[in-house]
This record gives sequence, C-alpha cells and structure tokens, in this order.
Amino acid sequence: MDATGILIFSEDQDLVLELLTVALSLRGDANDPIFVAAIGEAPQAMAETSLAHGADEILVVKTSAEIESDAGQMAAILHEVVEKVHPATILVGATRLGADTVARLAQKLKAPCASDCMTLKRIADGEIEITRRVYGGRFVALQVLEGSPRIASIPPNRFAKANPVQAPKASIKEVPITSSPPRVRILGAAQRVRSAVDVTKAEVIVAAGRGVKKREDLALLNGLADTLGGVLAGSRPLTGDVDWLPVDSRIGLSGQTVKPNLYVACGISGQIEHIVGMKDSRTVVAINSDAKAPIHAEADYSVVGDLYEFVPAFMEACARARQS
Repeated sequence: MDATGILIFSEDQDLVLELLTVALSLRGDANDPIFVAAIGEAPQAMAETSLAHGADEILVVKTSAEIESDAGQMAAILHEVVEKVHPATILVGATRLGADTVARLAQKLKAPCASDCMTLKRIADGEIEITRRVYGGRFVALQVLEGSPRIASIPPNRFAKANPVQAPKASIKEVPITSSPPRVRILGAAQRVRSAVDVTKAEVIVAAGRGVKKREDLALLNGLADTLGGVLAGSRPLTGDVDWLPVDSRIGLSGQTVKPNLYVACGISGQIEHIVGMKDSRTVVAINSDAKAPIHAEADYSVVGDLYEFVPAFMEACARARQS
C-alpha cells in the first residue's frame, strides 16, 4: 500500500494545533489527508478540537492513565496506528514524552527522523526540507527527509495554532489497539515543584541568571515581572544547579523554548544553551555588568550595569510614569 498523508501526534492539545498548521502547509495543493492520533484515557476533547481545526480524520485510541506517560507504550500504539493508515509523513510534538516516543517510533519503523525542527517545507518529489539546530544550537542545519514514512519532531511555540474551519468534514474513528503490558512498572512518584504559570505562554518574561547573588534577591526580579505584567523564569544555574526556581521555568536547550513579546535577561551571560530557548523573542533586553557578555549580542536593548542598581531605579521610574 502506498504511503500518503500526514499523521500528527502530541499529548498536548495546543501543540496538536501547532502541528496542524505545519501539516496544512506541507499538504499545500496536494490534498493529502491529515490524520490526528488522539491517544489517552479521555481523548474525546482532543479529537473534537482537532476536527474543528482542519484535520481530515481523527484516530481515537483509548488507553489507561498509566500508559499515557509511558513512551515505550505510546511508541507501540503509534506504530500500530501507522500500520493502519500508512502516512508518508509523521509529525510529533517535541515534549518530554514526545521526544522519547518519537525516537522509539523511528527505530521501530526504521524511518528517517529529524528532531526539534525549526522549519519544514515540501520540495520536489514530495520530500521534506527541514532546518534544525545542531551541535548544541551553535549551527543551523538544512536537511532533507527522504523516503516514507519520514518523521519530524517539532518543539512547542514554534508555529502558530491552526485556525478553526467553518465546516469541518473530518471523521472520528476509534482504533482498536492490542497493547501489551508495560515493561516498566511505576512503584511511586514524587511531584516536582512546578511554576504557578506556564512560561511558554507568557507574553513578558523576566529571566534570572547567575548574576543573582542570593535566593532572596529573586523577590526583586519578581517585582520587576509584576511591574511589566510578566512572569519570572531562569537560566540553567538557577533552575538546576541551586534549584532556586522550578525546573519547568528553565529557559534553554535543556528547558523551555519561548517566544514572548518582551524578554528581560537579568544577570544572564548568554551561553548558547540559554540562547537557543529565547532567540525568537520579539524584543530582548539584557541587563549585565559585563559589556562582553554574549547576551548583549542577542539584545535589542542592552544595559551594561549592575542589576541591583538598575532594576529598582527602573521600577521606580515605571511607578512615576503611571502616576503622571
């Protein structure tokens, strides 16, 4: 059977809508079918939302909550779905679960796979041209995915969400899956400290780095975030080395990728690990006392000075401006 169409999977509904945008652009005038795999304990909401945003067929797979977080099981389920619909292209959201799942799926299918794609474009013979960061984000590689099925993973917030369609024509079909018992049994789980807000959805982000001397000093930057109507995030040292901030507020290659309208980097040197996660911010302000810090090269506005002097003065100026 000839491979045709595009299959989408992510456990994150917002990311599914972003993948739909990519699928619709790759389809172009070819009118290839777009499938969405809605997998989970309660997949109906995702199925209905996908239907309303341009998918052609929703493949519903009901599983237990235990399987939902098991990348090995998810890869096995997706493998069965692929065998049923034979897509030419598979798009997977590069969440923590998705990244693990897509690697396992590619191995099962013996298929070419490109991770964390920045752009995707259909070229001659239906092949997919992609760009992605390599060598720790230092370079951008232009690559071509040949053959089918071919697989690409796409990080959150890279593309806009698909718009609703006025007259959805998609069908929803429940797919029976013969899943085997999990090979890994979870004996217990401890909840990690999480941020009160999702930094990936914030329009304004104030990010703290090594320039912050004490944990108590984060209150100053929290105040700046409140003044600007934003949220507080951090670089790897503050979210991993000393755990002053929740790990899900980490911006960078090992954390979140964000695209806010305003990104204020406070005391962050600007190593490539961090830059990869905030490079697409619309406006970047860097506050760092080191004039040679790499973050200044990424900034639209640079403040070469002590954040402990600048931030209080700036907040005071904002307060005066609001009163006038």
